[in-house]
Amino acid sequence: MATGTVALIGTLPGIFSIISGLLVGRFAGTAIKYKTFLILALVITSIGGSCSVLFPLWSVLLFSRMCVGFGVGIFFALPPALIMKYYSGDAQRSKLGLASSFGSAGGLLMMLAVGVLADIQWNFIFLIYSVAVIPLILVLIGLKEPERPLPSSAALPKAKNNIPLPILLNFVMVFMLSLLGMTAMVFISSVIITRGLGTSVHAGIVAVMFNISGMILSVLFAPLYKIFKKYLAIIALVIVNIGLVLVYFATSLVMAGVGMFCVGGFLLMIPTTLTDNARWLKPEAMTFVASLLGVSLNVGAFMMGPYIQIATSLGNDILAPLFFAIFGLAATIIVFFVVRLFQKEPDLKQESTT
Repeated sequence: MATGTVALIGTLPGIFSIISGLLVGRFAGTAIKYKTFLILALVITSIGGSCSVLFPLWSVLLFSRMCVGFGVGIFFALPPALIMKYYSGDAQRSKLGLASSFGSAGGLLMMLAVGVLADIQWNFIFLIYSVAVIPLILVLIGLKEPERPLPSSAALPKAKNNIPLPILLNFVMVFMLSLLGMTAMVFISSVIITRGLGTSVHAGIVAVMFNISGMILSVLFAPLYKIFKKYLAIIALVIVNIGLVLVYFATSLVMAGVGMFCVGGFLLMIPTTLTDNARWLKPEAMTFVASLLGVSLNVGAFMMGPYIQIATSLGNDILAPLFFAIFGLAATIIVFFVVRLFQKEPDLKQESTT
């Protein structure tokens, strides 16, 4: 029973992220306003996520994880969709990169805060979700609801009925990256401790390099995309795979740290694929497609558990999932590089600058 409960704690956020992502794609901007969706997500995350502070019970903890997962699914889809409605061209890419950078910085601060709160009392770590009150106030005061497009045939989000193949392939690419690329975060502690490179404290410091890399690369996203365009996603995959290799074969903390820095290229993939998708779609369709991109990411994270179990049993080694991920991601890189070589430019382009 205890094992099942622990498993639920790990899987519930992913399940509810997938559910809320699908709800966003179906109803945001049509049946329910964007602002209403965001307010709902922030209220649920702040109250539901932090309720375990006052009631540290298993049942409440499970409810808390459900609330957090629900909020994460909405937070992933709506902000980039709103950015794409308000901006285009260079301004759009710049804002997407900046949003990703802020997300990395928030993750870094959360890791540091959780460490401090856990030293006080284990259930105090859930206080971190009460910070959602701050963006809630900002949304209530400053977010302007985008204008709803006229229901003309030219403005309809055709992706709802017929998603272009390049976008479907982007979903697969994000799924594979989420499934395989994040194994480094799961096994970094095992690599460092089992090889005598340091303690769990050192592992935590090395893991932070993931967020630092994400902050830097996201800030540079706009000029990088302008240079590499459709190949930037492949470059991000290569960087992540180099990171996996460095982490798996790490013989020092420096090598592991550089590896985790490279794995941080994962965070460059989100604005890259969003921008790729925007080149194939009318702005009205981006909410739906951004939500599906979030679903792909969360399904990959959800499937990581079964993948780790299967890979560990096949390799008879605790680090086997990380080893197999290197070859799996390498195969993904080759396949999608060939796809990019033969991929034609979209007929519908949104390359103007605001």
